[in-house]
Amino acid sequence: MHGTSRPIKRGRVRRAVPEPVRAAMDEAKGILTLTLARGAKKNALDLEVLGLLHKHLEAARVDPAVRVVVLAAEGDVFSAGGDIEVMRKHAGDAHAALDRLRGGISKVVAAIHALPKPVIAQVQGNAYGAGAILAFQCDLTIAAESATFSLSFRHIGLVPDTGGTWLLPRRVGLQRAKHLAWTAAPFTAGDAANWGLILRAVPQTQLEGAVAQLAAALADGPAPSMALAKRAFHENLGVGIEDALDREAHLQAQAFLTPEHAEGRDAFFARRKPDFRRAP
Repeated sequence: MHGTSRPIKRGRVRRAVPEPVRAAMDEAKGILTLTLARGAKKNALDLEVLGLLHKHLEAARVDPAVRVVVLAAEGDVFSAGGDIEVMRKHAGDAHAALDRLRGGISKVVAAIHALPKPVIAQVQGNAYGAGAILAFQCDLTIAAESATFSLSFRHIGLVPDTGGTWLLPRRVGLQRAKHLAWTAAPFTAGDAANWGLILRAVPQTQLEGAVAQLAAALADGPAPSMALAKRAFHENLGVGIEDALDREAHLQAQAFLTPEHAEGRDAFFARRKPDFRRAP
């Protein structure tokens, strides 16, 4: 990300963190970028990586200075998924696998869904298994056109996790979800965009700029109503229309009371652009 990014200070979200996750805050724009920085391991997701991601997402949740979170990665690969070395270490221990999933990737996915702020994935390279689904679990995902995805769990005899069995049928349909899981067939960023797994695919040279532009636009938006809309979208998945309408009404009533709504309303009548960052 460009701008006034700097390492995060100790004691708050703006705190320098060691590898394998870097956190940097653009103070002027309110954009927190979390970068997977384990390039030598193809940004594989071990418990240290997942623990750091979860910690920063939880900190971002309560930090009003953070308006948008970007999940990025360094190197040629976005993420190769779960760390196979960890799997080998705990081979044959089902309880260890269960604890690892519950305490690692499951917590990160839940934190992304619960975070009342937009989370954008910037996918610069190939993503496999849990790495691919982690990108899809973000609110909005932009990928380089050259990126390839695969639900590679079948290659090591595993079931899709990272919430994939919940997400994929809702995005691509049950039949395609089964095919992708059972064959691990690779698919392009263009395929992912066409199927609704990502927002769009762009040329590699335009990726960083496209994400920066989107993040800045979201950071300038009415944060309270965006948080309420995210909550409504997620909580209304799988419920009947009457329950959805009732939840919408209650959340909309909350939005009506926010300073951002007052600013948007007043700006409309004054025929000016609303400034949600300086809402009354």
